[in-house]
Amino acid sequence: MTWQRYDLIFRLQSPLHIGFRKVGNLMQTRRYVPGKNLWAALTERLTRMAFLAPAFRDYEGIGEALRTYFRFGYLYPALKEGERMRVYYPWQDARYFDYRFLDSYASTALAGAGKSAAAGALHEVEFIRPYARPLGQELSQPVYLKGVLYVQPAWPSDSPLAAWQKALARIQMGGERSYGWGRLRLVSPLKGEQAPKPEWDVSEGEYARAHVLAPAGAGVEGLVEPLVGWERGDPDQGRYWRLTPRPLVAYQPGSKMTQPLHVTLHAWGMWEVAS
Repeated sequence: MTWQRYDLIFRLQSPLHIGFRKVGNLMQTRRYVPGKNLWAALTERLTRMAFLAPAFRDYEGIGEALRTYFRFGYLYPALKEGERMRVYYPWQDARYFDYRFLDSYASTALAGAGKSAAAGALHEVEFIRPYARPLGQELSQPVYLKGVLYVQPAWPSDSPLAAWQKALARIQMGGERSYGWGRLRLVSPLKGEQAPKPEWDVSEGEYARAHVLAPAGAGVEGLVEPLVGWERGDPDQGRYWRLTPRPLVAYQPGSKMTQPLHVTLHAWGMWEVAS
C-alpha cells in the first residue's frame, strides 16, 4: 500500500519545553521537536482514548503499531508571513533565533516558616515561546510548529490507530505538562496526498532537518550526539522509568551534506543513510 503525506501545522498555545541538557541550574530545551516526541505524544493520547485504564502493555502495543505504519518528521518553529508560513531553522542564525523564540522561567521550592528558598532547589526551565519576541515596532506574533507526517493506512480495521486524526488534534507534549505547558492546536487540515515510500536524495551542501544516522565517513559534517533520554519502563519489572536502553548516535540537525546522499525516514523522523 502507498503512503499518505500530511503537512502538519500546530499553533503553540503555551510554553513548550523539549528536554535537551542541563547546564548549571538551567534545563535547556531543544529548538525543534524531534519526531520521537510527536510519536510519544500521539501514543499517549491514542492509548488513553482506546482504554479506560491503560496498562504498560497497552502503551507499548500502540507505540509499536505507530512505529510500523507512521513516519514522524521533525517540527520547527514558524511564523505567518501574509498567506504563507515561514519556517525558522536554528542553524541559520542562532542569535536571532534564540532572541525571537526562546525564553526561560525560574522557580524554587520554599522551606520553613520563613518561606525562604530551599537549598539546591533553584532551577530555570528554557522553553519555546508561544508568541515570538517582536523586533522593533512590530507586534508579537503567535508561534507555529511545522512539519510533515507519513502514514501507511494498512492496519487492521479494528485497530485503535483508526482514530489517529482525532487524537492528533488533542496532543500535549514536552516537559512541565502538569503546569499546562506543551499545549498545541492543530490548525492545518489533515488532507493526505499519495506519496512514495518516505525516502529521497539530498544534495551536497544541504543542511539536515533532522538527526542523521550515518556510518563514519558517509558524507555528513556536523556535531554528533547520543540520542538518549528517560523512557517509560515496565512496572512489572519495577522500572517505571529508564534511560534509553539502546541509544542511537547521530549527527545533529543542521549538519551539512558534503556529498549527495540517499536517505530514508526512520519511524522517529531521523534520516538514515545506508552504509
